[in-house]
Amino acid sequence: MAELKRLPDAELAVMQALWQAGRPLTRPELEAMLAPAHAWAPTTVLNLAVRLEGKGFVTRRKAGRGNLIEPLVTREEYLAVESRSALERMFGGSARNLVAALHQCHALSRQEIRDLTDYLETLSREETEG
Repeated sequence: MAELKRLPDAELAVMQALWQAGRPLTRPELEAMLAPAHAWAPTTVLNLAVRLEGKGFVTRRKAGRGNLIEPLVTREEYLAVESRSALERMFGGSARNLVAALHQCHALSRQEIRDLTDYLETLSREETEG
């Protein structure tokens, strides 16, 4: 698979709907999933799917008179790209800077700090054992 690029918000909304569905969708099904938040015309949804196909994120295959749109990239694969991109762009690639920023704006509760501490200790143990 080619290197994944960060998606614009509209294309990401389509991918999120496909991931949430957990199965290939027709354009009308995809429109219905997007409808509460996005009142896009059918041609807009189709154009977004075509763009995503061109980028290697989805495949479209004929099914009756329409197409089924299926993700080729998992949510986890994209999350890894998006997380790394945000970390690089906003925090100089430093996870410590990210946590410091969250702390400074009071975005972390005491419980979240404990959870992060436990998680980091688990990762540290796995590193030394593995």
